[in-house]
Amino acid sequence: MEIILAFVAVLLAALLGMSAHRASICTVKAVAEVLTTRRAYMLASFAKTVLWVIAITSVFAWIAGDAFLPANTWQVSLLGLLGGFVFGVGAVLNGGCAISTLAYLASGRIAIALSLFGFSLGVMAHSLVVKALSLTPPEPDATLIDLKSPWALPVLALVLIGLVWEILRLSRTPASSVRWQEKMFSGQLRLSTAAALMGLSNGILYVLMGTWAYTSTLSQQAQHLVGRAGGPRPQLWLLFASLLLGMVVSAWQRGQLRPVWSFHNWHAHLLGGFLMGMGAAFGLGGNDVLLLHGIPSLSPHAVPTFAAMVLGIATALLIANRLGLSVPRVDCSGDICRG
Repeated sequence: MEIILAFVAVLLAALLGMSAHRASICTVKAVAEVLTTRRAYMLASFAKTVLWVIAITSVFAWIAGDAFLPANTWQVSLLGLLGGFVFGVGAVLNGGCAISTLAYLASGRIAIALSLFGFSLGVMAHSLVVKALSLTPPEPDATLIDLKSPWALPVLALVLIGLVWEILRLSRTPASSVRWQEKMFSGQLRLSTAAALMGLSNGILYVLMGTWAYTSTLSQQAQHLVGRAGGPRPQLWLLFASLLLGMVVSAWQRGQLRPVWSFHNWHAHLLGGFLMGMGAAFGLGGNDVLLLHGIPSLSPHAVPTFAAMVLGIATALLIANRLGLSVPRVDCSGDICRG
């Protein structure tokens, strides 16, 4: 049974990777869309992904009862908000957030792998700073809505109704006559479709594996190297590899798998990754952890930290624009992102 569950988890991680790559999901791009077009379709797709995860995990929690162990939830803290802001600045400097970094690497941008190394260094630096300054770790807190509360069932019912409406909306579009295989392997995946695939796959993974995002795996390994925590479970490395493999397959199928060996921007990737690692450690997660685990678990810290991250990205993009570096235009009209 364990082998079957592990196989299912690997397939789901690969599906999530393919979906994120084919829809060009990126928090930096989402903020750039707002700044350049005054629209927020990609940010809205993030909300849809969160709702899918909440629906899957909540239904399972109702069935499993006390056997279900949700992820840790945390209080809001000033250091956490600062961490989210720093992560956002680092993502702009790196040229991509946690999810898009892997997508670029899967497409052949070899130099961006330095951001993963920088990320690990940033987590290590955080551990040393916390120890040197005797900083107080964040306090655990209760989830915003307890499934045993009288409000939980009506809220869950509203979420499920909304998702049923979303399924009906997608099925009534002109593209609904296209077979699902053709949709999945089309040139660009629709944001709504990607949100559904990512939400469903991550929701089931969340139930099977708990917090599994690849930046959490890197963080645990980095903390282990400085003696601050145990190393990640081997299964998490397997999911990391499956996530990346799904993106590689997507890049290959779209004809985007072209290795680029130029390292002219190596310092930006290294420093950007370092800031992302430091920010993720203080903010209790990068954008992948917050979107796939923190916000769906209704942790009090998650939405404010993600908002601080968005503010950090917007600030860095606006500063870059003032320095003469244009903000790339991202147009997500028609449920497809371009740019």
